[in-house]
Amino acid sequence: MRCRNQAIADAAAHYDRGRDLPKILGATAEEFADVSIKDQRNRVGRLLRLARNSARSGRAGHWSFDPKRHVAILGALRAEQAELDARTGRARHESASPSCARTAIST
Repeated sequence: MRCRNQAIADAAAHYDRGRDLPKILGATAEEFADVSIKDQRNRVGRLLRLARNSARSGRAGHWSFDPKRHVAILGALRAEQAELDARTGRARHESASPSCARTAIST
């Protein structure tokens, strides 16, 4: 069984905004064509809310919870946040170790 953080890292590494974000957020690719920092912050906010709602459904045992979708959401969130941090000059200090420590994005 793979570690949760490794699965999220794999999802982030294979993330393609044009392919994955429309499926995750249920919108068209044209809506995500804008690359301004403001719009990217909005995308990160939407992904964060979606990740929290997905985690809440999972904890509640809701029938519609999909662990693979949740990992895809967290991978997209990690990739979008990393790109936003790089563009704004902020650095995130994640203490992710090979032993699967919890990271800052653990919803």
